[in-house]
Amino acid sequence: MKDIWIQRYREHCKVPETDNVEVLRGFNANIDVMYDLEDLDLDLDETEAENVDKISNINDLKAVLKYCMENSVNEEASLKKLDYSFSTGKERIGGQAGIMANYLSGMGNSVIFYTPFLSQELADMINVNVLFPTVEEDFVLKNVRDAANTDRTKKNMIFEFDSEKTGRFIASDSIKGFGPYFRKSVSEEFEEMDENLQRVLLSGFHDVEGNKEAKIEKARQQLDLIETPVHMEYVNTDDKTAKIILKDIFPKIESVGLDEEEAKQIRQLKGLETGEQISTGEAFELAKSLISENSLNRVHIHTYNFQIAVVEENYPVETEKIRDAMLFGEISAIKTAEKGDIVEKTDLKNLDMDNKHIKRLDMLEDFEHFFDLENFARDGTTKIQNYRIAAIPTMIHEKPERLVGMGDIISSGTFIGEVMKNP
Repeated sequence: MKDIWIQRYREHCKVPETDNVEVLRGFNANIDVMYDLEDLDLDLDETEAENVDKISNINDLKAVLKYCMENSVNEEASLKKLDYSFSTGKERIGGQAGIMANYLSGMGNSVIFYTPFLSQELADMINVNVLFPTVEEDFVLKNVRDAANTDRTKKNMIFEFDSEKTGRFIASDSIKGFGPYFRKSVSEEFEEMDENLQRVLLSGFHDVEGNKEAKIEKARQQLDLIETPVHMEYVNTDDKTAKIILKDIFPKIESVGLDEEEAKQIRQLKGLETGEQISTGEAFELAKSLISENSLNRVHIHTYNFQIAVVEENYPVETEKIRDAMLFGEISAIKTAEKGDIVEKTDLKNLDMDNKHIKRLDMLEDFEHFFDLENFARDGTTKIQNYRIAAIPTMIHEKPERLVGMGDIISSGTFIGEVMKNP
């Protein structure tokens, strides 16, 4: 049955048609400074593994790096200071909004990108065809490289490593005053922007600084002004901030994207038990809960073993199209991992299986057997109660050149792929 899925992947690895999608993308963008742990002179043998929330010294960093390697997990912690310097880092665009803006524009889509603090250094890393909304005498969409508004730049440290599963750790810098919302003068122009937009993708709520409740409330009020379908890419954060986001933001959006660890955190906050690996049944249970308790009509969960999207019965995209969009998002991530840089549409010409494999279909088969479904593991589509479900097995690149941003590309490629002519 894996051969059927490999063929599906190949069918959807093709250059997208030129009929593009109008997208608004915000809020979090930064510069990632990349390090390969093998190239650094860090002796972790005498270090005790610990999952810390804040990096205040080199010992904190070594402890969390060892924890990530021993447990084969991806983690993120806030970077307060570091009494140690590295000289081998490579700089590139980072942050969900920055990565997605470059990926989506590279696929030929029309992208409007917004972040509260845009330095020239950061702007120069955004694709030149991306636009930035601003108000001078009138509301205008400027080329992003002509729209710098600060000299401050957020820089994250990214450490990549090989263990049981190839992984990464992010030491996240902060930028004082950051809030996940638009300037008032820009938000007042939503009605004009809405006329042309087909999709809005937002992220960075976990990075909120200062009075979190007040800033999230401001974001919530602005969401009421947006008519275009809004997707939020969730990121693990402290429980207090997560609960604020769940309470105030989830009821105001149409779609949410989660990776495995993020889905496990939300299950925990909702009092749902979860094993070491989230199953398709647990993912479906979480998605149903989020949809029924909020105004959400779409939940997309991507894990190391599978992807699953759960939508309301009246969601305006066919189930097969959702499945094919997930294939497109996954292929985009695989091509990025292979290339070592964010994929562009010309990279999607063919798919070979060198250094790649499809994950086993066990979890899709278990879901099929539990709900007494026909051919779910083969087709990846079904309907249960008032929910439609699309699912695919994950493709794994065995020798990736890049790890950071894979989930962002999967989520945005899937959400935008649903309204593209092809995939």
